[in-house]
Amino acid sequence: MAMKEGKKGMRGIFRILLNIAAMAVLAAAIILGLFKWMDKYTRHGEYITVPDVYGMFEDEAARAFESAGLKCEVSDYKFDRQMVQGGIIEQSPAAGAYVKEGRVIYLTVNTGKEPVKKVPDVADNSSLRAAQSQLRTAGFVLAPTVYIDGDMDWVYEIRYNGEKIEAGTEIPEGSTLTIVAGNGNPAVIIEEADSGVFVESGFFD
Repeated sequence: MAMKEGKKGMRGIFRILLNIAAMAVLAAAIILGLFKWMDKYTRHGEYITVPDVYGMFEDEAARAFESAGLKCEVSDYKFDRQMVQGGIIEQSPAAGAYVKEGRVIYLTVNTGKEPVKKVPDVADNSSLRAAQSQLRTAGFVLAPTVYIDGDMDWVYEIRYNGEKIEAGTEIPEGSTLTIVAGNGNPAVIIEEADSGVFVESGFFD
C-alpha cells in the first residue's frame, strides 16, 4: 500500500516537472518569436549612409535623399557669401552618418542676402567705452580708435571704409567701423577779429 502511494507521488511530481518544462519551452519560443518580430519591424542592423548634398539646391537634394530612401526638410536659412543663393550649406545628420530608412534630414539653405545692421547713435552722444560696447553688441567689428584733439574719450564720429557715417545707416553685419574720439587735448580756437567768426580746429584729422 505504501509502495502504491509512493509511485503515485512520483508520477505526480513527474507530471509537474513535465508541465514546468513545457511551459519553459513555450515561453522561450514566444520570446524568440517576439525578438525576431522586433528585429524585422525595426529593421535591426539595416542602415543607410546619408548622402552629401552640400551646394545642391533643395529639389536636387530631395531627389538624392529619395533615391537613398530618406526624406529632407528645410529647417533654417543663413547667409554664406561663399555659396550661391538657394544652395544648401548645412545638413543634419551630417553627410556620411548612418540612419534608418525614412529618416528626415534637416537642411540649412543660403539666403543669398547679406544681413545688415543699423549703426547705433553714438557719435556726439556717448563716451568711447559706451560706444565700443554698443557697436560690438550690434554685431560690428572695431578698428583701432582714431584720436583727435577734443574732450578725452568723447566720440565725435564713426567711420566706415574711411568715410563718416550717420547713425541709423544700414551696412552689412560684421562690418569694420572706426571710432573717432577725443585725446584730451583742447581744440585750438582761432578768432578772426574782422569777421567775428570762430574756427575750431583739431576735431578732424
